[in-house]
Amino acid sequence: MNKNQPVRLLILEESQNRAEELIVLLRTAGRATRAHQIASEADLVERLGEQTWDLLISRMEAAGLTAEQVVKTVRSMEKDVPVILIADDQDPASITAGLQMGALDVALADDDERLVLIIERELENLDNRRMRRKAEVELRETERRNQLLLDSSNAAIAYVHEGMHIYTNRAYAELFGYEDADEFAGIPIIDLIAGEDQDKFKKFLKSFEQNESDTEEFTCVATDGSRILSTMSLSPATYDGEPCTQVIFRPLTEDNEIEDRIKEISSQDLLTGLYNRQYFVEQLDAAVDLATSGREGYVLFYIAIDHFNRIRTEAGISNADLVLGDVAALVRSIVDPEHILARFGDDVFTMLYKGADKEAAAQLAEEIRARVEGHLSEVSGKSYQLTVSIGLSLITENTPSSEEVVSRAHRATSSIDDGNGVNFYQPEQVKVGEDGKSMTSEDVKELIRKSISNNSLKLLFQPVISLHGDDDEQFEVLLRLVDEEENELTPNQFLGPAEDAGLLEKLDRWVILQSVKMLAEHRAQGNKTRLFINITHRSLSDDTFLPWFSVALKAARLPSDAVIFQIHENDATAYIKQATRFCQSIAQLHCKTSINHFGCSLNPFNLLKHLTPDYVKLDGSFAQQIEDSNEKQKELIDMVKSLQTKGVLTAISGVESPGVLSTLWQAGLNFIQGNYISPPIENLEYDFASEDL
Repeated sequence: MNKNQPVRLLILEESQNRAEELIVLLRTAGRATRAHQIASEADLVERLGEQTWDLLISRMEAAGLTAEQVVKTVRSMEKDVPVILIADDQDPASITAGLQMGALDVALADDDERLVLIIERELENLDNRRMRRKAEVELRETERRNQLLLDSSNAAIAYVHEGMHIYTNRAYAELFGYEDADEFAGIPIIDLIAGEDQDKFKKFLKSFEQNESDTEEFTCVATDGSRILSTMSLSPATYDGEPCTQVIFRPLTEDNEIEDRIKEISSQDLLTGLYNRQYFVEQLDAAVDLATSGREGYVLFYIAIDHFNRIRTEAGISNADLVLGDVAALVRSIVDPEHILARFGDDVFTMLYKGADKEAAAQLAEEIRARVEGHLSEVSGKSYQLTVSIGLSLITENTPSSEEVVSRAHRATSSIDDGNGVNFYQPEQVKVGEDGKSMTSEDVKELIRKSISNNSLKLLFQPVISLHGDDDEQFEVLLRLVDEEENELTPNQFLGPAEDAGLLEKLDRWVILQSVKMLAEHRAQGNKTRLFINITHRSLSDDTFLPWFSVALKAARLPSDAVIFQIHENDATAYIKQATRFCQSIAQLHCKTSINHFGCSLNPFNLLKHLTPDYVKLDGSFAQQIEDSNEKQKELIDMVKSLQTKGVLTAISGVESPGVLSTLWQAGLNFIQGNYISPPIENLEYDFASEDL
């Protein structure tokens, strides 16, 4: 279920304190709750009857109720409420006993970590069941509407199973001279085919079994013996939940020929004679559906003409169109008609290659590339030589959508340096470690999941120093993802995959919990340390985040100003409404905010018309550019003055050498940060008092 939706939770627990702990446990895991503590069996029955609940966590016995009674009550009322039991001891036999009662799982006493995993699993399973039930309702409604369309359609449609009619519509019955569609029950479809075409029909059926879609002309026989020349189209289908074959007969008339010609023209690109984009997308959607069901495989070709704008400028628009048509004709002469070739854009062709043979597809792509390179287009007495870049993407059962297929092939094309090449799409690779080991995006996603589960992510802390001798003890928290070989991945390498996998909120909360825990221990020793903690745009948009953080802060017994939430300028700009609301809400908790990497957008100061951060930290590129440029020094000084007139404290990261310190001091910056001051360290032990800049 959506994590922004609160979990409606029933708790059977004797101790109210423990019930509160369970609620906090869910909030800590990123789940807001709407909870009720069960007081009696009557209370349980009343609550189950009044609304839908997402979860029931129960002790083996409490409030005069046993776990077995709870499970029986839920079942007797036919409620889909996952019941999770908490054993009163650490005896593994309790798990078996609880499962025998009918609970979905049992967590042993004080094993809160496993309890959270069980809860997440069962909430996901519950969400899947609800989505399935919703889909079943929608499917029944769709089937009902489809049946109405079939019954009222002017097309002659039937469904056939093992050669026998199992459904025919009114138009089908009228075509063959029957008054009632039910009269087809038990009639083999071959009886409708004229004797001279029956061998042809049998071969056609065999061909259909291999190709799963086909059309052929047959002479058919009506009940009165009259002949009907028509086309028969077959396609796989289901009827009443059973696999069958859809049959459509279309009598051949002069009107049909005109209709077919209009349909053919509507699917063509008039300039090149190839299929147009709309038709190609329809065929691509169908191909993805076939591939995901495991029945067929394809390869998408994305063929982009290199530097075609230059040809258009040199030859003029009309002549450039002639060149484009000439290249299209050349490519069409190379490609077998079973593959679907289309004009996808101004200077882009696409092809749906039937079959999942990567080597054969790559060979064909290379042949197209070589033939185009060796071809001269003669137009208006001039010769033009073109090259193409061809990106290829497999369409298999793992393909998510037709849009993603095109995107992958396009990325494969774009990655060809200087054009005139062939490239198969490969999942994005992340280079890690000194040996340049590659990890795919999926590898990174799985590593993130394991690291969160195992608490094996790594935190580093970099001091943020006052330029004016103040005794502020401040660190920025930096996150690293560590692989099995102890290679560290930076946020630039793993935040993209994390966002794709929906893991940004979990990363944010993991960082905050671990940072707050370390900070609480450090401040307990008499330190006044504060932490800059980076959060992503997902937390800005999460309505449950601030209540959750408030609970975490109180649990750690930390003052509100001990944490400074840091928002990337890009996130604040892209999600300005959410960022504004977040800053206003966090101010009510008396926490502080900071905009990080400030100054890189087109109009950074426009952001401050909406946000009122306490700190603005300039991007590290400013510190790296000012040493040898008077212009950059003046730009920095002017920017800092403008920021300080708005009442914010200013900082800068990326200080790598002592040569920039005088300019930074002259600019009036409040704080500086960088490897010259200190590289990131693994703890909060840093002597701020001894810092002499």
